[in-house]
Amino acid sequence: MLDIGFLEIMLVGVVALLVVGPNEFPGLVRNVGRGLGKLRGFLSSVKSDIDFEIDKANEIKQMVEKETEIARLHEIIERNAATVPVQGKPAEEPSEIKKLDEISQAEADQEQAQPLSDRRQT
Repeated sequence: MLDIGFLEIMLVGVVALLVVGPNEFPGLVRNVGRGLGKLRGFLSSVKSDIDFEIDKANEIKQMVEKETEIARLHEIIERNAATVPVQGKPAEEPSEIKKLDEISQAEADQEQAQPLSDRRQT
């Protein structure tokens, strides 16, 4: 915190003793000690409040990340909902599904038709 050594503290004490006088010096030291104690308590309280708020911010950040992941999953589900039959109902565009199946089958047939050495290169 502050880089004050023993000699600096002693110098401040001697100057305070000379300025205030020996009769009032013990009361001054007591009041300074109380003030420093209150300051430490206040700083401790502020530190704990900041730590609490940081923890809350981290929790909110995690919740936002989870919500983002959920939204992404909902988007995937909505994109796939048109191609997958739901509760026995046919898909909205069966011709699209057939086209995709035909393309997939053609690609699989083409891959099987290639010699093994050609497949390793691709």
